[in-house]
Amino acid sequence: MKLGLNSYHSYEHYVTDLSRTQEFYEKVLGYKTIGNSTPAAEKKDGMQRLVLTAGRDINVVLSKPLTEWSVAAKYLSHHPEGVGALNFRVDSLELAYNFLEERNATFLYAPVTETTPQGIFKQFAIATPLADVCFRFIEDTAFQGFSPAFAMTEQPGEFRSEHHYECIDHITSNVKSLQPLVAFFKDVMAFETFWGIAFHTNDINPDLPVGSGLKSAVMWDPTSGIKFANNEPSPPYFRNSQIDIYLNDNHGAGVQHIALRVPRILPVMHKLKSAGGQFLPAPASYYAQTPERLKESGFTGKVSEPLADLEQHSILVDASEKGYLLQIFSLVLGRHYGDTPGGPLFYEVIQREGDDGFGGGNFRALFETIEVDQIALEKTAQQLPLETI
Repeated sequence: MKLGLNSYHSYEHYVTDLSRTQEFYEKVLGYKTIGNSTPAAEKKDGMQRLVLTAGRDINVVLSKPLTEWSVAAKYLSHHPEGVGALNFRVDSLELAYNFLEERNATFLYAPVTETTPQGIFKQFAIATPLADVCFRFIEDTAFQGFSPAFAMTEQPGEFRSEHHYECIDHITSNVKSLQPLVAFFKDVMAFETFWGIAFHTNDINPDLPVGSGLKSAVMWDPTSGIKFANNEPSPPYFRNSQIDIYLNDNHGAGVQHIALRVPRILPVMHKLKSAGGQFLPAPASYYAQTPERLKESGFTGKVSEPLADLEQHSILVDASEKGYLLQIFSLVLGRHYGDTPGGPLFYEVIQREGDDGFGGGNFRALFETIEVDQIALEKTAQQLPLETI
C-alpha cells in the first residue's frame, strides 16, 4: 500500500491584510485571483478567502479571519502571517487515510465527502511536527473546480503566469530539532531521503564575528516528485543561526520558503524586479569564486547564461556532474511590506539545467548572505546566552 500522492493542490497563507497580500501575489509574483469564498463558507469557516493561481498545481489560498474561532485566527494568534496548511492531491482518499492510519498519523478530522453539482470532493487533514502547519489530502478527480467552498471565475490550469512557472520545485521548513520532522516524513508519510548537508560558516571563515551553521535534510516522494527541504540550527552560536532567528520571528517552526521553478530565470528576474520584487544580494566575492566552484563540483559543461547577467541580478549558480542550476531568494514578506507581522516567509525562483540537487555551494552562499543581512539588522550578537545552568 502507498500514500498515493499525485501533486500539490494548493497551500494556505493566513493573513491579516487580505488586499495587501493579494497585491503582492498579483503584481509582484504574477499570480491571478480566480475565486473567492462563498457566503455560506465564510459563515461556516469564519474566514474570508481568495484563491490565486500561477498554474495548474501552483495555487494559494489567502485566508483572513472574520471570527476569533476560525483556523486563521488561531494560527495568527500564535504566529505572524504565514503558510499554515499544505494541500496535496491523492489518487484515493480512502487508501491514503488507511495508509496514514496504519502509520499512526494524527488526524485533525475524519474524511469529509461533499457532493455538489460540480461533483464529489473529498478531504482530511493531519497534524505535523511543524507546529501549527497541517497537511491536507484531497481527492478531486470527480470534481470540476477548486473546492466547494469557493465561487470560481475560472478553474486552476486555465491561467499560466507570464513568468511561466513550471511547478513548486520544493518547500523548505525550519525546525529547532530536525530528527522528529525527518522521522515524520519517513515513518508517517513514507518519504525517502533525497539529499542532505551540514556546515558552519566558521568552517571556512573562523574570523567571522559570530558564525553559525545548520543541518539540512531533503525528503521526497519519488512517485509524485514532491520534495521538502528541512533545516535545524547547529552549534556553536546556535542562537545566532539564521534558522533560529526564523524560529524566533515565526514564533515556532514553520514553512520558511516556497521555490517556484521557471524555464528561464533571467527574463523572469527582470520582470519581478520591475514589478517591485526585492531579493537578497549575493556576497561581493561570490561571482569571482564561481568558475572555480563549478570546476570543483565536477561540472564539465557550460553555463549558457552570461555570468555578468547573473551577477547583475544576484542570481546564484551551482552545479554537479549532472548539470547546473540557477536560483535567487526574495526578501521575507515582513521586510517587503516594511511590517513585521507580514512574517518571515519568502520565495525562491529556480531554474534547473540537469542538476536536480539543492546546490551545496548555493546553500552555503544563501546562508552566509542571510547571516550578513541579519548582522546588519542587528539581529545577532557577538555571543548570545546559552541554556547553561
